[in-house]
Amino acid sequence: MIAIGLSPNTEKDDILQALKALLQPWKWKKGDAVYQVENWFRTYLNNNHVVAVNSGRSAMYLILKSFSIHGGDEVIVQAFTCLAVPEVVSWCGAKPVFIDIDETLNMDTKLLERAISAKTRAIIVQHTFGVPANIEMIKKIAQKHNIILIEDCAHGLGAEFKGQKVGTWGDAAFFSFGRDKVISSVFGGLAILNSNSKYFKIASAKMDELSQKLNYPSMFWIIQQILHPLSFEFILPLYNLIIGKIILHLLQKFKLLSFPIYREEKKGLKPEIFPKLYPSALAILLLNQLKKIERLNNHRQELAKQYFQEFNNKKNIVLPQNIPGSIFLRFNILTDNVSEIKTEAKRSGILLGNWYHDVIDPEGSQNIVGYKLGDCPYAEKMARQSLNLPTNIRTDKNDISKIAKLIYEHSN
Repeated sequence: MIAIGLSPNTEKDDILQALKALLQPWKWKKGDAVYQVENWFRTYLNNNHVVAVNSGRSAMYLILKSFSIHGGDEVIVQAFTCLAVPEVVSWCGAKPVFIDIDETLNMDTKLLERAISAKTRAIIVQHTFGVPANIEMIKKIAQKHNIILIEDCAHGLGAEFKGQKVGTWGDAAFFSFGRDKVISSVFGGLAILNSNSKYFKIASAKMDELSQKLNYPSMFWIIQQILHPLSFEFILPLYNLIIGKIILHLLQKFKLLSFPIYREEKKGLKPEIFPKLYPSALAILLLNQLKKIERLNNHRQELAKQYFQEFNNKKNIVLPQNIPGSIFLRFNILTDNVSEIKTEAKRSGILLGNWYHDVIDPEGSQNIVGYKLGDCPYAEKMARQSLNLPTNIRTDKNDISKIAKLIYEHSN
């Protein structure tokens, strides 16, 4: 079974860590592991002000609140993104203003200044699929207009732009440790404030105040997340058979596994679970992943090289921009036959990805966050044509050849 999702980062040692965490309930909430995660990021990004929380949404929310973004403010975000980004802007009472993307699938810098108004307080820059945005140019524009610059590094931990790590360019940055991100603890996130920012003194004091008021998630919520990697160790080998899907459905139905997006979010509401503190049990899982981050990202980059070779000069397939410093969380190609290819791949035991098959994903999210069809035509076109190919540690070079052959056969 070749899969782009379904707990793609999990290896045998991660399973053992999850089992160990499950059997130590006294460590589920409080523990040294959270401090160790935060300290790892302090060293990695050379930044002292970091706060670990229970999701990337929670981290983004803390940042926006720390900069006192509220009703009447506007925050520029790109189209071709997940509901999680503009919805958090809305949770703060502010208005997300959508900007189109360029061929990198990141924010089009040529359009940025046109989107700035007297109400613009911040720009959130997404590094889509681990391909860095032109953060240098965006930073110049933000500084010119005295606008807060926030980096969305949910896809980009380890990526660099011109030799400098993403997450260190802006006034703040947030990372996600979701189930199919660069590293995973099923849920989790990190907020970072740049000590070189002119906004740092006020924002850091506010963030400390906000984070000190947060509570831990419930014990049941923590159990749901620990069970995720353990469950998929059994589900994944059976997923292409009916029994795997049945097991997954039953575990979700009885709420033993959580969904990546909550029902309330699809209705435009903020779930009570966000924001919360990062529980120690998930930090234990993440620490094991952090030990392997260089290997995981090197693996992604090596598979990306093979994809580039396999699809070189192939008609009807557009390859991603090969920007130096990219980590290729997913290798995204553009083709007109996305549905056909996904269907044929599934029949062959290959699950490909659909980030973002709607301009604001998942389907139906546009109205929730105020996006109007036609506002970002290039992003809408890319959403129709995008197909994500796996680069995770469970995928090897033989799998790449198999995937490439299948896609090429069905893209003509």
